[in-house]
Amino acid sequence: MGKKAKWMITAGCFLGYFLFGAIDNMKGATLPALSRDMGFAHSTAGMLICSEYTGFFLATFLAGLLSDLCGKKVTLIAAGLSLLLGVTGYARSSSLLLSLGSIFLIGLGLGALELGGSDILSGLWGARSGRYLNLLNACYGLGAILTPAAVGYLLGMGISWRRVYQYSLFIILPITLYFIIMKYPRGEKKDGRSEKIGLKGLLPVIAHRKVLLMYVVIFAYVAAEIGVATWFMGFLQEDKMMSAAGSSICFSVYFVGMTVGRLAGSLFVDRVGHMESLLLFTMIAALSLAGGIFGPPSMAFLLVFTGFGFSIIFPTSTTVVSGIPSKNPGTLLGCFFAMGGLGGMVGPYLIGIVDDVFGLRAGMAVNLVFCVIVMAALLIKMREKGDEKDGYLRKDAQRGTL
Repeated sequence: MGKKAKWMITAGCFLGYFLFGAIDNMKGATLPALSRDMGFAHSTAGMLICSEYTGFFLATFLAGLLSDLCGKKVTLIAAGLSLLLGVTGYARSSSLLLSLGSIFLIGLGLGALELGGSDILSGLWGARSGRYLNLLNACYGLGAILTPAAVGYLLGMGISWRRVYQYSLFIILPITLYFIIMKYPRGEKKDGRSEKIGLKGLLPVIAHRKVLLMYVVIFAYVAAEIGVATWFMGFLQEDKMMSAAGSSICFSVYFVGMTVGRLAGSLFVDRVGHMESLLLFTMIAALSLAGGIFGPPSMAFLLVFTGFGFSIIFPTSTTVVSGIPSKNPGTLLGCFFAMGGLGGMVGPYLIGIVDDVFGLRAGMAVNLVFCVIVMAALLIKMREKGDEKDGYLRKDAQRGTL
């Protein structure tokens, strides 16, 4: 593959993750306005997020199969089209059922974007994938930084949340067109890395012993990360009595920390060690959460540092799984992301229920439990005999043993 083509594909992945960050984090910024407009309780709003991540769950699983069978470019195009349909329907929804169906399509698109971008870059950059996957997720962070600030500004001007979603179509459409015209090597489906897989051969891929604990890590991490992002602004406004403008700024700073962490992580995670980096940053996230939730209102700012703690967990976990030898890397990565989607389904919905019963503070504290689960799984994995220090990613690792 030529250098120019390689960078064109990389740019497409970066654009896809920018779109992922922008659309994924519109829900948290618009959720208070949507709930007021539609008359939704916290648990009903949590149901919406659960529907989105149901779509995300299915997309990451099915998109892995689609990637192995039809090619990675097809996955990105399908993601863009799903987002176009989902956002259009969500902005026009007038009932809970239509809202659930539309946000489900949005989840499908986001899941396919996440899998497609990560799968392409992990195969494109090989031993340097840890660096580029962190840069990829920094693009997600850039979209996530801009979205809350832009949404807060538009809502403050009296523009409805529906119109905000309609404006996002002006971003989705050109990026989808880029996916269509982006040239990917014709031989990508015959490069020897992927094989057709039947139902009988699927179980060994899903249940490989080296990935089981990483399923726990990604499930609990995504449950916590989506839980925090979904209820961040509502918690600051209702529990800490912060203004809508102030909470929007804090939410943007939260993603600034996430982006800075990923940019920094691209420089050191491959050197320090993947598992060690994951454990350290999860501890930072847990301490920031605890201080922001249980401290006085003057310490609410600690919540923004949770973004820095969360920053490297997803891309570095993806690097660990991408380094596990497999004849079906797309399917393996798809199963891994599917577990993350399952966490995204469970986390916000569970927090919404706890919010209604015990209050927002107790709901946010559920995220601390998820962080503890991540740390426990990492500690167990680090003690496994025969593990590579950096999470199985040997420079000479060859896929094809699974």
